[in-house]
Amino acid sequence: MQNDIFTEYVRKYSDMVYRIAYSYTRSHPDSEDIMQDTLLKLYQCDKRFRDDEHIKAWLIRVAINKAKDMLRSVRSKTAEALDESISAPAADHELDRAMASLSEDYRAVVYLHYYEGYDVKEIAKLMRITESNVKIRLKRARDKLRDFMTNA
Repeated sequence: MQNDIFTEYVRKYSDMVYRIAYSYTRSHPDSEDIMQDTLLKLYQCDKRFRDDEHIKAWLIRVAINKAKDMLRSVRSKTAEALDESISAPAADHELDRAMASLSEDYRAVVYLHYYEGYDVKEIAKLMRITESNVKIRLKRARDKLRDFMTNA
């Protein structure tokens, strides 16, 4: 991949890849690692993409896979969690706390639907689950967010 084209993709998609990784890991350093690994994979990829939507979907899929791999890894199971009091200032916002209360599967569908604008069919394809499963996860996530926000 040419450097100028890759640089444009990094500018355009790095924030999205980071947010997807963070929705799974809830860790800034791990999310940065996943983002870098995903973008490195894009740089090294010799696949021909149809258009920007194809690249975006490919990056989302790679980021989700890398995040799941990291969560399954021995390192993440044995690592000690850092004190939450030193987390990013954004964690103080009510919606961030509500989102953090969701499981990784619920966070991912909410992020893809509301932040990235994907519809149910597209999310199902990206996450390799059924459309009905996406709808169920969205409904349950909205219910949990509503309960969290009304009880906060």
